[in-house]
Amino acid sequence: MNASVARATPPKELGFVAKTMLLARKDLLVEARGKETLPAMLAFSFAVVLMLAFTLPADSSIRAEIDIGPGVVPLHQVLAGFLWVTVLFAGLIGFARGVEVERAEGALDPLVLAPLDRSGLFASKAISNLLSIVVLEIFLIPLFGLLFGVNLQRDWFVLWVVIILVDIGFVTVGTLFSALAAQTRSRELMLPILALPVLVPIFIAATELTSDLFAGADMGTVATRGWFAILVASDVVFAVVGALAFEFVVER
Repeated sequence: MNASVARATPPKELGFVAKTMLLARKDLLVEARGKETLPAMLAFSFAVVLMLAFTLPADSSIRAEIDIGPGVVPLHQVLAGFLWVTVLFAGLIGFARGVEVERAEGALDPLVLAPLDRSGLFASKAISNLLSIVVLEIFLIPLFGLLFGVNLQRDWFVLWVVIILVDIGFVTVGTLFSALAAQTRSRELMLPILALPVLVPIFIAATELTSDLFAGADMGTVATRGWFAILVASDVVFAVVGALAFEFVVER
């Protein structure tokens, strides 16, 4: 009797979080097997950083000033700009490539039919993109330290707080606009055109805060900067807007 009742009992349906994490796991497994996106991001970032390393004086220190013609700029500001420009364009390559693979294989349409709220589908895509960006930065930060002499052993935790806040805003915007750009013919061109104006405040804040850290600022100093508040507010706004708007983007 008990065995028949147990067989008749339907399996418990997975919740929102479990479904979201399963979809994110699927995206990560597809990337791990296909190696379509992350190697391109790493190769691009390595090439850019290597070229940038040859643009600076060989004997410059982190507190030196660089002559840029109209004036001078502290080296720590230049390096912060180098870092985030590299992350920005490598990330855009990854976002565009990830959606393109799904479109080419016809995998996006079945995902839309999955029994999951569209905000969960957005969150799963954002999580997989976030992990790709974090892997890129784990590769990039030591490379910066090696080539540019940046020593962040004392402030590495503060730097990663800033990096994660930047990444959250970056991937929410990138995930939304990559899905929108994937519905156009010029996907690779449309993504930066759509995303860059929205990403400007995030990456200005990232450059300003990272420059402070390169110059020796601590968490207390960084947290009191207006740019830190802008970064947190951008993350909240873009995450909410992305989750709400993703339904209309994928059903176009």
